[in-house]
Amino acid sequence: MKVWQLASAARRAAPLMFRRNGHGHHAPVNPGPPCTMDAMPVPFQSYTKVHAQLQAKFNTYLAGSFAFFVAAFAYACYDDIFLFDGVRTPESYRNRNKH
Repeated sequence: MKVWQLASAARRAAPLMFRRNGHGHHAPVNPGPPCTMDAMPVPFQSYTKVHAQLQAKFNTYLAGSFAFFVAAFAYACYDDIFLFDGVRTPESYRNRNKH
């Protein structure tokens, strides 16, 4: 009878143990002190000056990436990577073998 009581008590306690321990086996997360506005950076330059500098930098990135895209696309068309001839309707035999 005592064994039966121990088994039933263990069966009742098993879900509680799993619920208490959580899902992982890592230490609890310490979020640290609460966030305040003291951690925010204080601006030391005017907004328009910084905005102009950033826009110049981003426009340079945009122009460079556009130039690279155009060069890569031109090379892909030159190398016939898109297989334009395979998609078009077939030409006559004379026109296909002129090269």
